[in-house]
Amino acid sequence: MTQLLHRNRALLFVFGTIALLLGLCVTVVPETGQAVVLRMGEPVRVVNRWQPDGAPGGGGLLAHWPFVESVAWVDRGLASVKTGRVAVRSADQQLLELDTTATYRVFDPARLIDTAGSNEQAIQQIRSALSALAQQELGQAEAGRLLMPGGGGTAARLRAALDAKARPLGVQIIDVRLSGAALPASELQETYERMEGERTRIAAIEAEQATHEALRIADQGRADAARILGAAAGKDPAFYDFYRAMRSYETVFAGADRKQGTTIVLGPDAEYLKQFRGQ
Repeated sequence: MTQLLHRNRALLFVFGTIALLLGLCVTVVPETGQAVVLRMGEPVRVVNRWQPDGAPGGGGLLAHWPFVESVAWVDRGLASVKTGRVAVRSADQQLLELDTTATYRVFDPARLIDTAGSNEQAIQQIRSALSALAQQELGQAEAGRLLMPGGGGTAARLRAALDAKARPLGVQIIDVRLSGAALPASELQETYERMEGERTRIAAIEAEQATHEALRIADQGRADAARILGAAAGKDPAFYDFYRAMRSYETVFAGADRKQGTTIVLGPDAEYLKQFRGQ
């Protein structure tokens, strides 16, 4: 019984050791990842490498020597990296905060691991290069152009510049987009004040123009009235004399009623009152 127990323990130990070695020697490679096998820190082969012809990934089991070889992982499909808000001074001296996003693919994972050390460090290098190039390339365009779709062509130039930086890492830049744009708080307040001042200036110009137009219309009306009265006076002098007298009475007597304490003294035979007497 004791010998049987010792034999079972030995078998369990052997099986456990084999399972442990298999766990250290075998790694599952997913279809979405590229596995770079490193031997003493140097890349020796790539499993499930991306193919330019677009062939689908073939994941599976990867066997490697434990303690001697290790596995580094790199994305097989498209991935993206964002810069966050980058302050850019445009060509017309407008300060903008721009968000840029780069879409990339790792076409040489062994070179990436050998050059950058890891996938995470390579991404950080691409992000840093994208931030620096965004300030350099986008700063050559005016603010209005940067706010156009595609940054008015500046995003294409930025993609080309970033691709040149990323190629030595084994990375291809597929696309660069301006994913967001905003004015800094200080610039936003200055812009608002400038817009408010412009609105006030335009309102003052329009009010002045309206006043000039009203005066012109009033002058034209008076001129038309004088012309009409002149024509009427030529045709019927008696009626014109009567009309002028009525207007004068209205001005004098109505004004006297409005001004308390004003007294007008006229004799019954005054020439001014002849229209009252029917003369």
